[in-house]
Amino acid sequence: MSDQTQSTWLPHLPAELRADPILGGFLLTFERLLSGRVGLWADTSYPGDPLPDIEGIEEKLHRVGAVFAPRPGQPAASRTPSSFLPWLANLVSAPDREEFDDETRRRFIRAALPGYQKRGTVQGLKETVGRYLGSPDDVIVYEFEAEPHFFQVEVVVRQKGALALARLDRVVRALVDMIRPAHTWYSVRYLVPTMQIVDNPTADDPGILIGVNTLLGTRAN
Repeated sequence: MSDQTQSTWLPHLPAELRADPILGGFLLTFERLLSGRVGLWADTSYPGDPLPDIEGIEEKLHRVGAVFAPRPGQPAASRTPSSFLPWLANLVSAPDREEFDDETRRRFIRAALPGYQKRGTVQGLKETVGRYLGSPDDVIVYEFEAEPHFFQVEVVVRQKGALALARLDRVVRALVDMIRPAHTWYSVRYLVPTMQIVDNPTADDPGILIGVNTLLGTRAN
């Protein structure tokens, strides 16, 4: 078993220096600051460590890849820390609004680079707005031959309340303005899911007949 009171760097020194009884402990201080808890110290701690909560430089370098990995939905230890998300969003020019929570920021950051290829397209617009909503199926884009530079965005509203709708409208319009070609103009229509009665009569089925095969409310005997 290795002597945990001696630096693991000691064997790399000339034999004359390795014989010094003080040098191994002296190097241990620098190893702690530079390497941190790696190698021999990965599963243990330095004897009498005065800085148990401070990482060494090599430890930080081992995790530097996670700073550039938004990884929405993944464990926190393997992805960008929340405090770094605004910086990373700015680095890749991803949308970053005050209405976004951390998971939404992570989705936009992850999609930023491949999303550049779809800017100005209907598919890019659907994916961008759908990324904020959490579902691209809640976004429909209509184009019109009679108005070649006009399009309409339909958004399914899953939230309730005037404030939630106002917030949604701010974000949707900001995202559309970011993605759309500069020469186009648009409108946004919001669809609120409600109860719907569909009447689809056929030759064998008369469809909905109020009071005959359909009852709204209650009826006393």
